[in-house]
Amino acid sequence: MKRRSGLGIALGLVASIALAGPTAAAFTGLVNGSFETGTFADSGSGFQQLDAPNASIEGWTVDAGSVDWISTYWTPQQGEMSIDMSGAGAGTLSQTFDTTIGNTYDVEFQLSGNPDGPPSIKTLEVSATGAAVGLFTYDVTGNDRANMNWTTETYSFLATSASTTLSFISTTETPFGPALDNVVVTEHVAEKDDCKDGGWESMIDTAGNSFKNQGDCVSFFATKGRNPGAIAPAAPVVTSDASQSDTATTQVKQSKKPAEVTARQTERKAAKDTAKTKADPKSQGSHGHGSNGKKPK
Repeated sequence: MKRRSGLGIALGLVASIALAGPTAAAFTGLVNGSFETGTFADSGSGFQQLDAPNASIEGWTVDAGSVDWISTYWTPQQGEMSIDMSGAGAGTLSQTFDTTIGNTYDVEFQLSGNPDGPPSIKTLEVSATGAAVGLFTYDVTGNDRANMNWTTETYSFLATSASTTLSFISTTETPFGPALDNVVVTEHVAEKDDCKDGGWESMIDTAGNSFKNQGDCVSFFATKGRNPGAIAPAAPVVTSDASQSDTATTQVKQSKKPAEVTARQTERKAAKDTAKTKADPKSQGSHGHGSNGKKPK
């Protein structure tokens, strides 16, 4: 059983399904997945640079570095807006939304890259609270702003808390980063048949307990959750609402922008401003932000 967030294109059938529990609440999903709404201020260049911390894009937060909120600068995959994940340099963009412990969530998104500067291979990380990091690359060779050649990518995670922070992190340390559009999140709810064929090994119940065998898993469904999984979670599972602290989320954010990284960003920005002028002959032309020395798009 699948529940899809309201924005974005419909997803195809997905093979992997994980446990959501028999009394899961309706999934409201991620908001503003195509970055269409918020407080946008175009200086005339077709985009706006957003420096952390920033919440101008409805539902989203720029947590580190900077991103460019693109309007007319290049052709989006959907709607009128998209994102360059590297503004003055690499940036992090995140959204927190309600999840059900034990449910699997597929994040489908459109990936491209800024074709106006190096490197040709753009790199992006995607992470969710308590889940492994996904690594993605995109080659912009042959692309231009009118032909961005967007590709569909998917990242999946098993929810371990009642709210999850989904983060997109540019690892392209130039002003010409990976491009992002049309983020759609789909929730997958399992039934007892999914316990078969070893499926129970990667499933948890709605309290975060694991199962010791297939029968333990089937029993959870058959009793509508009255018989929980036999193996308690190794660490406390966050079951509070999104307004309360989420230890896993904090750890992810700290690992991506420790104090020493923040200090180095200031040093790198000055070096990048000099390097990008040499690397991009358009930096003195009509496509730039103006005389402030920021990147041309």
